[in-house]
Amino acid sequence: MKKPILAGTLLALLASIAAAQITPNRPAPPLRRDPNAMIEPPTTMPPPGEPLARRSPTPLASGRPVNPGEADGASVDAILAALYASVSHPDGTEPDWARMRAIFLPVGMLIPPKPARDEIFTVLDVDGFRDRVRKGAAAAKEKGESTAFFEKEVARRLDCFGNVCQAFSTYEARRAPSDERPFTSGINSIQIVNDGRRWWIASVVWDIDRPGNPIPEQYRAK
Repeated sequence: MKKPILAGTLLALLASIAAAQITPNRPAPPLRRDPNAMIEPPTTMPPPGEPLARRSPTPLASGRPVNPGEADGASVDAILAALYASVSHPDGTEPDWARMRAIFLPVGMLIPPKPARDEIFTVLDVDGFRDRVRKGAAAAKEKGESTAFFEKEVARRLDCFGNVCQAFSTYEARRAPSDERPFTSGINSIQIVNDGRRWWIASVVWDIDRPGNPIPEQYRAK
């Protein structure tokens, strides 16, 4: 009589094991983050469409105005006029640095022509450009030369797509606005962007008219 009981117990045990093996799938436990893994740092500059109040200043933007005037960014014409007006100044004074900062993006760049002796281009923000101008002005004063600088646009080729514009802006620079001939001329390649509220200058790259590098006819004043 004991054998049937033993067989029934064995069958029950096997059935219990089989049921345990056919349980529904359970969700996998959450992965644990490796504390030594590299965590990607948050971005310091939101997309261009973000409101100004939510933009975080970058190291290059330290001390720059948070709410610049809107008038200079109202149109492409206005911001290019502001660029030339801000850099022009009479002898003994400096460019309008506050106005220039207000029309450039916080990380906007100015890239002057590369001297043949240099291996790479110099890339400046507005403050770096200010230091470069001041150094040049100090050298001119030591020589007894004028530090006046009046730059104006004499021709422009503008291409736009959506919120981006590229201007090839031909310029002439004089020591006084009344001077008949400029002491230098060239082309400013200016990249301009619109954030939905106003225009900003993203970068200015330029080269000068010189022997072997004349301004092409299509970019000259008509």
